[in-house]
Amino acid sequence: MNQLAHADSDYPLSDEVFAAFQRLTLEQTGIELADTKRAMISTRFSRRLRTLGLQGFDEYLALVQTANHSERVDFIDTVTTNLTYFFRELSHFDNLKHSVFPELNAIQNTQDKPIRIWSAGCSSGQEPYSIAMMALEAESQTKRPVRILCTDIHTKLIAQTEQGIYSQSELRGLDEKQLKKWFEPVDDQRLQVMAALRSMLLCRHMNLFAPWPIRPNVDIIFCRNTLIYFDIEHQTRVVRGFASLQSPGARLFLGHSETIKQCADIYKRVSNTTYERI
Repeated sequence: MNQLAHADSDYPLSDEVFAAFQRLTLEQTGIELADTKRAMISTRFSRRLRTLGLQGFDEYLALVQTANHSERVDFIDTVTTNLTYFFRELSHFDNLKHSVFPELNAIQNTQDKPIRIWSAGCSSGQEPYSIAMMALEAESQTKRPVRILCTDIHTKLIAQTEQGIYSQSELRGLDEKQLKKWFEPVDDQRLQVMAALRSMLLCRHMNLFAPWPIRPNVDIIFCRNTLIYFDIEHQTRVVRGFASLQSPGARLFLGHSETIKQCADIYKRVSNTTYERI
């Protein structure tokens, strides 16, 4: 007998359909959807069923398994979980300001070349804007222009990153001085990042398991708290892809619970969750 999801849902989720959701999630995002996420999936997608006027999860599965169907975008947006805030893991940003930016600035014959940074899995933009703030605050050390590529599989979050508009609850990690310096009010409830920071970002929807239209020689890659959702095979695939875009000495920043011991031949650990291309 099929087990049913114990969730606030009017729609039973069979073993077969949940297993199909797991396979589709892995194929499309590289994320392993654990069995413990079953109730969450039932609750989240029951809302989509009601919105679309569908009778059950089998009908919804048929939609998202259809190639190029628009609902597949909503499926990916709904299944991905995003938790982020400004200056998360502050040591990374201190490292940028006091070590990485000065080192990059000291490289001869590069003054006219931008420092190229990729925020992979940028979510709603708190990470790349934190990088941008740190770059401008360290301008005396970063005479080279800074360009930040922001990518995420979640289409709505990429749009928010590009707009740079945040509610009060999304401004966690910032003090009053930073808010006054880098933001301007949109209305009584929201603030927008100043244009000087927004102009440093290039925002693109991108799947880490699809082709990357990115030129080599990326100086810094942030991919934090993303690899933890992948199995070891997909983690290795992504990290070796990063290595193909970086020259020796370039930096890779990971999340506090992530490690890449399987890629010790291409990256060496230089500080806590910070790696250097060999």
